[in-house]
Amino acid sequence: MRHTPDEIWSEILENLNDTAQQDVYLHQVVPLSITADALNIAVPSAYTRARIEERFHTDIQRVLATLIGAQCALILTIDNSMSHSNEAPDETEIDGNTDQPLAENRTLTSNIPSPLQQNQTGLNPNYRFDTFVVDTPNRICHATALAVSENPGRDYNPLFIYGGVGLGKTHLLHAIGNRLSATQPDKKVLYVTSETFMNEYVESIVNRGSAQGFRTKYRTADMLLIDDIQFLQRKEGTQEEFFNTFNDLHMNSNQIVMTSDRTPNNLENLEVRLRSRFQSGMVAEIGMPQYEMRIAILRQKCQDHGYNLPDDVLSYIAEVVETNIRELEGTLTRLVAQATILKEELSLDLAREVLNDVGPPSPIQQRRTATPKAIQTVVADYFGIDVADLVSLKRTKELVQPRQIAMYMCRELTQMSYANIARAFNRENHTTVIHACKQIESMLDGDEDEQQTITLLLGQFR
Repeated sequence: MRHTPDEIWSEILENLNDTAQQDVYLHQVVPLSITADALNIAVPSAYTRARIEERFHTDIQRVLATLIGAQCALILTIDNSMSHSNEAPDETEIDGNTDQPLAENRTLTSNIPSPLQQNQTGLNPNYRFDTFVVDTPNRICHATALAVSENPGRDYNPLFIYGGVGLGKTHLLHAIGNRLSATQPDKKVLYVTSETFMNEYVESIVNRGSAQGFRTKYRTADMLLIDDIQFLQRKEGTQEEFFNTFNDLHMNSNQIVMTSDRTPNNLENLEVRLRSRFQSGMVAEIGMPQYEMRIAILRQKCQDHGYNLPDDVLSYIAEVVETNIRELEGTLTRLVAQATILKEELSLDLAREVLNDVGPPSPIQQRRTATPKAIQTVVADYFGIDVADLVSLKRTKELVQPRQIAMYMCRELTQMSYANIARAFNRENHTTVIHACKQIESMLDGDEDEQQTITLLLGQFR
């Protein structure tokens, strides 16, 4: 092999978009080995592995196919011996007072390239209208997005696309930008996530000389595409800056397109004036894919990646995975990778064997097998901590949330009382468990990532 695992991983990072290149989870990876069939990388915990798989697996697999070949699969191995100091730092927010010292933001180190220095659109060229599968649940949203790409700044400005996780919101966002860039290359198109916008805003304050560059970058765009706008909630300083950016762009008839996991009205922790502006244009919902649409999506992905799967295998995947497109694509990639590694034919029997853990278990099945000890073990393994620490009286930050999740799961998966759950966690007072359950329930109402985490953990019990 001409390349070492480290060299391959470096090339993969270089070929990802700017946001992915700076993602802290990807920089925790330790490449282990590379063959013609697989790239094996180590991560410190199941939590990190889940984040990488959810956010970047498809893009990494695409780059890997270019570098090595379509048969080369990405394998993520958990190594609990990797230092916990490499775990992702907490994301903090600043307020609108730019005169205060920003000690909490000193994690912005000089060895990370400044996003303000990038002169790229941030668009993924693989996300186009011709690779987007249209069906009843997304037809209106697709038509509106297409109209915006052809006549930006006119009828639907702003365009606000909302829907659940993995339904194609990001795909449409990139497709709009890619079409405008192709048809009107003189137009300045800019795609960012709300997290990137926030981080660049923070950096513009830390490095005061870059404040003007930040405003110029965003306020001179002919089209601003911003993903996951819901993450600006509770970020007062960033909301103020985005409000001013929005006004400048809208006043100059420059197109603004946003995505969110909920309607503007349901962004309760966003300023009223922002919610009002988001609703002033077109609000379009993207719905859950129906069975026929899931089949069409799988066939499109097979065509894109050169996979050759029998119809009965595609039908089985479409029946098993009903939640979203991202999970559908991930399941397809996983099946092809397993077949390649095992050197077996892609048959229905193999699909059933490989995908036997896909799909939600019934509550009756959950209660038959879930025990406090089993739940504690699964949660501890997922977060890369010891069970002894999980049930201890320690209250360090890395233990509190996993402990609360484990308590919540005991309540959801078993018929135990609050008092019995408390005793299973060496607690004398059952109010601790009640508080933990309320904390997790509150988090599930607004945190998309935590919803996915807990759904994944609950799915371990059948």
